[in-house]
Amino acid sequence: MSQNRDSGTGIIPFEAHPAAGAEDGDNSAPGEQYATQPYTQLGRRGRSGRRGRKRRPRSMGRYPYLTRLRGFLEDVRPFYAPVSHKNLGRKLRQIHRVLQELKAQELVMTSSPAALGQHEIGALLDYMNARDGHRTRPLSVATQECLLGALGVFLEHEGNTVMAQLRSRRIMRPRRNDSAPLQRPSEEQIEEVASRLAEAAAAGDLRALGVLGLVILGAYAGLRPKEARLANRGDLSTKYWELIVMHPKGEGSWGSPRRATIVQTGRQAVADFLDLRARELERRGIQDDKDLPLVPCFRMNGTVSCWSSTYALQVKGELEISLGLRFDFRMLRRAFGQNAIDRGARIDSVSVALGHRTTRTTETYYARRKVDDAFEDLEKAWSTPVYRKCQIEQ
Repeated sequence: MSQNRDSGTGIIPFEAHPAAGAEDGDNSAPGEQYATQPYTQLGRRGRSGRRGRKRRPRSMGRYPYLTRLRGFLEDVRPFYAPVSHKNLGRKLRQIHRVLQELKAQELVMTSSPAALGQHEIGALLDYMNARDGHRTRPLSVATQECLLGALGVFLEHEGNTVMAQLRSRRIMRPRRNDSAPLQRPSEEQIEEVASRLAEAAAAGDLRALGVLGLVILGAYAGLRPKEARLANRGDLSTKYWELIVMHPKGEGSWGSPRRATIVQTGRQAVADFLDLRARELERRGIQDDKDLPLVPCFRMNGTVSCWSSTYALQVKGELEISLGLRFDFRMLRRAFGQNAIDRGARIDSVSVALGHRTTRTTETYYARRKVDDAFEDLEKAWSTPVYRKCQIEQ
């Protein structure tokens, strides 16, 4: 390093320190582009004439949260699916932005993961619940639980057990999900979306054909977008209208392959999709076999591959604009469960079809018995006479 110093000034040439926004020990805001400042030895005066502030050997700069977050995400990468790992980082960065906002208002004193305590967690909860004028409306219970769960994993990785302590002392109690009906598209809305996409696919729009497959498999088989994207043609049986889900959630750790069924109201839509799919494969001269993607993505070079998550969302957005549609891949799975409940299916049967271990997840996030239907069942139960054996029969 000594050979690069300007003699007598103690300054390293400008090009020796490329800008790296929000790196370890950096004082710039995350993602901010800035010009590299000249190097100044600790405790000596730089070009500004002011003495530089000494940093401890292991100082992490103004944004220690982001510094530790990068290390945490790298450590846990092998234990998460790529999409789950990306979502985990997104949630924790969202929490960092909230902490920085609270810190600017002097409502919290630190955003360092090792120093977060009961006061900081309380301020974070006030923000989520729109107290003290932080937000116009509270975050949903499910969103709060997702954010707090991600924060708890991160803090425990950093040796901070404040979240576990608050829960064990019942200071921060689990939030109850409200009993309001879960948002999901109706059967009529799903039919409209599928019909418009099928018309576009029949007219030669191959992108609409792929999105159509993802829509009907989510709405009529309850598949997650990933499970539909990665399915092969050999996984589907049109004889029994069942599909083997080979790439479930938690694949490689706790998830295992499962069976899914295509309900009767969606079988014709699936059959029409398969006809359009076979027609395009035949036109391209591609032999349809069991290893080809069930929902194919036709490439410009003539090959066929699975849809990626990013490209599927991009195409979905473009089709929504061009066709005047509005739908959400995730809500289609919820619609599958809720529509089954509304038609009289038992909650445990819906839970099995969705691949849940217990009915608690199904009732909390996917399908819930309507209040009017529950009261009607109670009315029928209490209006039915009860047969009791007399003493002689006993």
